[in-house]
Amino acid sequence: MKKIIAAAAAVILTAGLTACSGDSSGVSSAVLADSQTALTTQDIRITIPPDWEVYSGKQVYKYLYENSDEGFDSADDLQKSYEDSGTSRLIYAMNKDKTAVLSLTALEITTDETTGERLTVEEYARQNHDTGVFSYQASGMFIRNSSFGEETAAGKTGFMSHYEVCTDEDVSTLLMGQSEFIYENNGKFCSLQVYYQSEDAAAETDSILAGVSAE
Repeated sequence: MKKIIAAAAAVILTAGLTACSGDSSGVSSAVLADSQTALTTQDIRITIPPDWEVYSGKQVYKYLYENSDEGFDSADDLQKSYEDSGTSRLIYAMNKDKTAVLSLTALEITTDETTGERLTVEEYARQNHDTGVFSYQASGMFIRNSSFGEETAAGKTGFMSHYEVCTDEDVSTLLMGQSEFIYENNGKFCSLQVYYQSEDAAAETDSILAGVSAE
């Protein structure tokens, strides 16, 4: 069951800091006095609970390479594949039992191959939402609590997608839930996405999203 989240995931400095670092991805990290980890990048700050595993920059690709079956020869090859498509995996984090995952990804904004026009952030976010819902329904799953709309987080106006995937037609058995906030920053679409597999895990991800603040 935990592999479902890992597969789906492959589709943010204050007083009291005890350590601070940065990497070539532009992600700055700091361990707070209460052992939480504060990650800052793309003009937002995300605070991760102390019992979560947290990866940023090249660490993300190393973790994904070691825990995927995508056929790459190395983590560097995996990173190059993402970057060649204009995608940067900035942050990847999960709770201790791996029933909740958080990911922050930045994508270079390009023109649509069919129309030659540049997608707006709303069009891109809506496309992601509709594609996700349709894909699960096409595989025989059932959707509940689906929503999409404009939202402001950390001073950024973007679009929030949410839905939960269930295994039964009565939508009483949760398989996975996901929320994705997409905003535009410095010529990139930034996707802050969470996945969860239980109500407790949902509470964890909700708390993290509620705590996202401006850099």
